[in-house]
Amino acid sequence: MMANGDRICIILTGGIGDFIASLPALHRIHRAFPGSKIVLVGNPLWLPLAEATSWIDEIRSVEDLPLHAGFASHLPRDHALSRFLADFDLVISWFGDKEGLWEKNLQGACPGRLLVHPYHRVHTFEGHASDFYLATLDEIGLPDKGRAAPGHPFVPLLRDAFSSESNRTGNAPSGQDPFLCLHPGSGSAKKNWPKERFLEAARGAFRRWHLPSSVMIGPAEHDQQGFWNEAKGPTLFVAQSAGILETARVIFQGSLYVGNDSGITHLAAAIGTPVVALFGPTDPARWAPRGGRVEILGLDASAEQVLDTLGRIQEDSSIIL
Repeated sequence: MMANGDRICIILTGGIGDFIASLPALHRIHRAFPGSKIVLVGNPLWLPLAEATSWIDEIRSVEDLPLHAGFASHLPRDHALSRFLADFDLVISWFGDKEGLWEKNLQGACPGRLLVHPYHRVHTFEGHASDFYLATLDEIGLPDKGRAAPGHPFVPLLRDAFSSESNRTGNAPSGQDPFLCLHPGSGSAKKNWPKERFLEAARGAFRRWHLPSSVMIGPAEHDQQGFWNEAKGPTLFVAQSAGILETARVIFQGSLYVGNDSGITHLAAAIGTPVVALFGPTDPARWAPRGGRVEILGLDASAEQVLDTLGRIQEDSSIIL
């Protein structure tokens, strides 16, 4: 039986989208074990987002722990990884291998309860990626309060983390006027809506609503840098990536967001900024962003279709542009 004051370790690798998909499950753990200390071991690219929440007490980078030792034929009790894991009353690992070596070694290293569901199992799970994480927690008897009821909106779980005035950024159009966030990249070129259509959408947003745009450029979009530098102007701001927290602040300040199937689009939904996501070839039923208002269009959508969708969102949500 878990008790207040117990220590919980959660191991999660993967990208930003994988972390965002796990948020309902992480929130469920936090609510189920009030008073327990939760340590999240994860990817340093997104760990600052976890630290910004009130649910995670400590973060550790996967780069700081010898996780590779968990895939050896035997993990000694005096190994650094064993000593780290021995300090917890519950270890939840969404990380592992198909052969089961990781789970076998953790069974010998963890004196408390252990739950191992490697992320690769999401591909055989029938349902959304977020529901995969929630379903794994059923095994340890957590109250099932994470899933939204049919027809109800999903809660933007990161909104409160960026709602304070101190989280405003200068890496966006000046002042506090509304603006449109655009993120034209993703982890794969085949998932990208053409950058020319993003530019058409930006120009159309200003033409229809006098709404300027902020285009977020990070390492994955380096090949588009020249295109956007040439296109930028008084109504089109190019926001260079200064880390995931700065990106989140830009999105939070934005009134609307348009992006591809990417971790940043998942982040926008989790922050609660209304999202139009251009999807393909992946299945939205499994991978669509969850949060506040999210509309999904295919990669064959025109800029006018995107603008029409943005217009419906702002009318339905009473957003003043």
